[in-house]
Amino acid sequence: MAIFIGVVMLASVAEIALLRNTPAETQQTTLPNIVNRKLTLLEMRDTLTGGKVLIEYFYNETCTNCTAKENVYKEFVNSEQFKDYVVLSYGVWNETADWMLDAAGTQKELGNISSAADMKKLLCSDEIRMLDKPNVCVLEGL
Repeated sequence: MAIFIGVVMLASVAEIALLRNTPAETQQTTLPNIVNRKLTLLEMRDTLTGGKVLIEYFYNETCTNCTAKENVYKEFVNSEQFKDYVVLSYGVWNETADWMLDAAGTQKELGNISSAADMKKLLCSDEIRMLDKPNVCVLEGL
């Protein structure tokens, strides 16, 4: 009888260990680099925990020079150097937003950004925390 109880106990421990190590069935959201809408909280979480930074740029329909800045962001996000590191969420919205978010929760206002060079300088700086900085940033630091 003691052997039977011992076997049952070992089988229970093994079952718990197997269940504990079974990966949860969560799906990671994969987004394109440029999204013409607001992201859901899940999409934001997956983007930021996936090592990318998120640029949110939203403006109202009466803005006259906002498409010029939007194009700067699009050019930057699509560039060969940064396309694997940044996601742009943009569009016409009832609230305005112009900032960059990193995985650490840092929200950096982008009101003074006017060129891709300004974006590069900010992304490569210590103000924005990333799991893996783009190669161009690492090379600049040498």
